[in-house]
Amino acid sequence: MMKKIFTITMRDIVSSLRDSMIIYIIIFPFILAVILRMMTSSVGATTVNIAVDNSIDSTMVEYLEDFGNVETFDSIERVNKRVNDTDDVFGLTKKGLTYSIIQEGNERASSVDLLEYMVSSYENQNLDLPIEVEVSDIGWNLSPIKQYGGNLLIVFISVFGGMIILINLVEEKQENTLSAVNVSSITRTQYVIGKGLLGFMVPIIHSIGILAILNYGQINYLMVIVVILCIAMISVLIGFLIGVTNDNILGAISSMKMLFIPILGSIFGAIFLGSQWHYLLYWSPFYWAFNALNSIILKEATWSGVLLNCSIIILITGIIFALLSKKIKRGLN
Repeated sequence: MMKKIFTITMRDIVSSLRDSMIIYIIIFPFILAVILRMMTSSVGATTVNIAVDNSIDSTMVEYLEDFGNVETFDSIERVNKRVNDTDDVFGLTKKGLTYSIIQEGNERASSVDLLEYMVSSYENQNLDLPIEVEVSDIGWNLSPIKQYGGNLLIVFISVFGGMIILINLVEEKQENTLSAVNVSSITRTQYVIGKGLLGFMVPIIHSIGILAILNYGQINYLMVIVVILCIAMISVLIGFLIGVTNDNILGAISSMKMLFIPILGSIFGAIFLGSQWHYLLYWSPFYWAFNALNSIILKEATWSGVLLNCSIIILITGIIFALLSKKIKRGLN
């Protein structure tokens, strides 16, 4: 039995590698992850670059390095040359007790202000202020772009496994391979399992790759795989339904894209709606997947919480399967 299932899966893998559309589906999520990584890197990057000469003492250089990129030069002439380069770099020198900021003139004004604040803060760091400052943590461990962007991408690409299934099914219908399968020694259960495996394998590979590219640190990948396996059931189910009821690949993919609406609606609702309104999203398995992955990414997840979210996803999937199973069975005949 396992050999027949494995044969069907390997046949789909070989067939997928010959289809440029499927290769694009496989590679595209990693490209998006790289773009998101570049965006989050730029958000967290230092915005002030400073060139100093030997009139700035080493203690101040160390202080400035806590807030910006500092380059040291042995003369004011070399500082001026560095400031005149194409990137945004400010020069800082000191004569007596007076600091001078050198700029080319096309830098952002906010960056100039920031450098002035740094110099003022250094010179007045021992000043006793008539105020009391307290720092509180509001709970952010990551930038919102990285936290929600990566989470959205992982839930979103869970659909791609179903797309591969429907493409392979439509191609087999066009080549009359599906009819041949019905009279072969392969049972319908073996055929469905063999076809469906790619729908689970692809999202798992995508999710692990995306998390590795975005570098969330030591998160629990086993929890991620459990959540992805559960949410992939929806796309696999829809992939079979659309695949057996369509004879045109482009039309089938267009139908699958309709799944993007509840995915994006659920995720944006979870992000922007107040918690008191989240009950409006309880019908969506993608909301529960997003909720589980969010806690995993923030390293706040517990197995009880993850399994509760997964149980709700499976329950919703079971209801959808009960409604669609007869139509899928008819399409496979």
